[in-house]
Amino acid sequence: MNWTSDKYHIFWKNIYKEQDKNYIDFLKRTVNTNYKIMGIRTPLLRKKANFIAKENIQSYLKVVKDETYEEVLMQGFVIGKLKNREEVANSMIQFVPKIDNWAICDMTVASLKIVNQEKDYFLPFIDRLLESDALYARRLGLVLLINYYVEDEFLEKIFKRILKTKGEEYYIDMAKAWLLCECFIKNQEKTYSFLENEIISFSILTKTVQKVCDSYRVSPLEKEKLKKLRAKKRKLYS
Repeated sequence: MNWTSDKYHIFWKNIYKEQDKNYIDFLKRTVNTNYKIMGIRTPLLRKKANFIAKENIQSYLKVVKDETYEEVLMQGFVIGKLKNREEVANSMIQFVPKIDNWAICDMTVASLKIVNQEKDYFLPFIDRLLESDALYARRLGLVLLINYYVEDEFLEKIFKRILKTKGEEYYIDMAKAWLLCECFIKNQEKTYSFLENEIISFSILTKTVQKVCDSYRVSPLEKEKLKKLRAKKRKLYS
């Protein structure tokens, strides 16, 4: 079944009936977005995305509007339902400029399960994101690496991309630290060597050490080793 503008309007009018005003307040505190927030909880949006996936996804994407946070987030969920890698990549190229906050970015990445089966295919796409001037394009690339590429065979490629990705914005530094934390958990020796020998900002190093220290998957001994590295690097940056 094809989507029309009228069908789209009715579809979202019905979703709006599920508005949770308390959730609006929560989102406004946690998500910095220019989109209007309707206050629809994420599980319901995911359920509706499953409904769209049973119909015509591309038809839906042709009539979407970008008036609310939920409408844009739903687009990310729906793109994740596409089965063809080329369709996913092309749809994401159109979608990425719409991302203006960490929540849409990160939840969209979690929906793109196809990347896990098509790592080599999507790596050039990730490189395009990491080279972008747009903050959330770069974050999207980093979070894709976090979700689908933290494996021994990709670690060196990840390290190179961390060094090449420019920008000192908070959401970029935090994504790099999160990525390095996951790499450390996966392979402590290789990641420690990277942190010790490569030039990354002290801010990223500090955030990485904090994330590792917050993890239950790293031993106290390894955490202490990282703290000593941080102290050593602090003297170099001071």
